Amino acid sequence: MPPEIPSREPVFNPRAFDAMPVVLIVGVMIAIQTWLSYAGYGVQNQAYRDYAFFSVRFWRGEDLTALVTHAFLHGGWAHLSMNMIALFALGTFCWKRMGNVNFFAFMAITAAAGAITFALIRPGEQGPLVGASGAIFGLLAAFKYIQFAHIASRGVDVRRDAILFLAQITVLNFILGLATGGMMAWEAHFGGLAIGWFITPWMMKKP
Repeated sequence: MPPEIPSREPVFNPRAFDAMPVVLIVGVMIAIQTWLSYAGYGVQNQAYRDYAFFSVRFWRGEDLTALVTHAFLHGGWAHLSMNMIALFALGTFCWKRMGNVNFFAFMAITAAAGAITFALIRPGEQGPLVGASGAIFGLLAAFKYIQFAHIASRGVDVRRDAILFLAQITVLNFILGLATGGMMAWEAHFGGLAIGWFITPWMMKKP
């Protein structure tokens, strides 16, 4: 009896929509950027004033919702595109292992952690912090934590590699922050990365 020939995978794969919460977040951020691009400078400036994160306001106890809302604003299409590619790739992987509630909580916590770290290191900064980078670096931390945990489950000591990974990402971000004259908020990246690493074990779905 001849072997069965496997069918070709369909171009339209319904399983691509399994990560609908991630697609939803990406879609909302793209919609916001599209709206701001066509709304004019007045609306753009008002949106940044109302929803971006400002260190000086944070220390006055104002606009605490900006700890999360700043992640939905970006500095342009290039900034948004890089973040959305990373968010979709890392977010899909992490969502499958966290579930809906924990995934959204993880995104909010790491975005807030990035903003707070930014405020701690730049307490007098009057310029706005925008972008989902803090949460994305949190997702990167979760991705690597899960990878290391899988390897460790086979009896391999991964502590040195894990420390080296965190150190390399931190140093690279710091260097890029200096090279861009402070335009890249490495502080927010570091905050999201650090908190994302520590909360990942509590965010995973129980087997």
